[in-house]
This record gives sequence, C-alpha cells and structure tokens, in this order.
Amino acid sequence: MDQVFVISDIHGRFEMLEKLLTKWKRDEQRLIFLGDYINRGEDSLRVLQLVKKLVDEYSAIALKGNHEALFLEWMQAPERRTQMFINIGGIATIQSLKTFVLERDSTIEQLVESIKDEHGHIIDWIETLPLYYKWGNYFFAHAGINPYVEQPEASLEEDLLWIRDEFTQFPHSAVEIIVFGHTPTTNLNDDMSSKVWLSPCCKKIGIDGGASYLGGRLNGVVLTKGDMRMTVYAVKDDELLVEQRSLIAPRYP
Repeated sequence: MDQVFVISDIHGRFEMLEKLLTKWKRDEQRLIFLGDYINRGEDSLRVLQLVKKLVDEYSAIALKGNHEALFLEWMQAPERRTQMFINIGGIATIQSLKTFVLERDSTIEQLVESIKDEHGHIIDWIETLPLYYKWGNYFFAHAGINPYVEQPEASLEEDLLWIRDEFTQFPHSAVEIIVFGHTPTTNLNDDMSSKVWLSPCCKKIGIDGGASYLGGRLNGVVLTKGDMRMTVYAVKDDELLVEQRSLIAPRYP
C-alpha cells in the first residue's frame, strides 16, 4: 500500500478511536498503531480487542507502548508493581478487564490470576507486540529512537518505549523520519496545543494528542509514499477535524 494511517496513545478511549477510524480507507491505507492502548480511559479491553481484530483481519501493525510493558510487569509481579500500575492509570484497565466475579476478600494475586484465565489470549498477544516498524523512509516507534545511532532499529528497547527529551530536543543521526507518540504534543508545540508536532528539522512527527486528558485529542496521520504532505484527522470534543500539513520546512528569503 502507498499510504499508512497512524494512531497512537489511545489510552482506553474506545469511542474516540471508533470515530477516528471512520476516516481510515481500509483498501488503500495500512493501519499502524504506536502503542499505549490501555490505562486512564475506561474502555481499555474494548480498545485492545478492536486493535487485535484489525491486526488479525486487516494486517494492521500494532506496536508495544510503555503502558503495555508496565502492564506486563504488573501481571508478572503484582505484589511489587501494583502501586506503580495504579499510579499510571491502571485502575481503569483493571476495571475494564474484570469481566468476572471475584470474592470480596480476594488478594491482588488472585485478581491477576483471574485476569490471566479470562483474557489470556489478549495478554499473550500483548507480549508479542513488536517495538518498531519501518516503511519506506519512515520509522515508527512508540517513544522515539536513540538520536545517536545511524540505524534506528539499533535503539535499545528502553529508548523505543521511554525516551523523551533526549530524542525530541535534538537532531537524530538516522536519515529516517521518525513517527512517534508517548510525549504529548502539548509539551512539544510552542502554542502548547494538542495538534500533531513537526520538528524544525522535519524529521520527527509527534502524534500523541493527549486523548486521555481534558481538552486532548486523538490524532490520526495519513502519510503517502513520495508525497511530502500529511493529512491529519483528529477527534476532539466529539468533533472530527481535518487538516493538511507540509513535511517540508518553510524557506525564508
């Protein structure tokens, strides 16, 4: 396919995702998800189920985000990682996954085992999610890459899932355009808006619109081979917005 439709940081906002996907042209565009499907929003399970269905039926690409990595850590060691998971919005995910009856005096370990029994196929799928995807001159990862490597796939897992300022604030050595989420664009745009961020060098595209926060939006970016423009769709406050953006830095006399 000559086009991709890229979405990141859904964070349990199922209705926003459904509305955004009305702009996806399934016969012309490959879907790419950059991770963080869970936590904060109330519909983490429904988001996971839909993304998995799109992977299975339409060959969508679904990458792992840091919130999925932390979820797996919690599942492996609930006695040590529960407070951490709660602190990052995990209560909403637990409530979403609790599709079974649990005794009132059950332990956290029993809760985790029940989640594994009920949703083991989803957990197994999360464990297999890749960390990056390459398409033409574009490289997709949840958080970014090590800015000092010339081959972006040489970045460590920690960088692909967690890097922030070291990547966003400095040019990177790789020639690829890096498309990423993780860092809300309100922290990147000069006007503190949730619009898609394009770096001054035009080699980084940040798309995390902070969908799980008040005033945030869920961005979807359409990229086309050989075209230095992108189309951005965004769901914000029940509205579906659209804009065209150039991927070429403006020239000044």
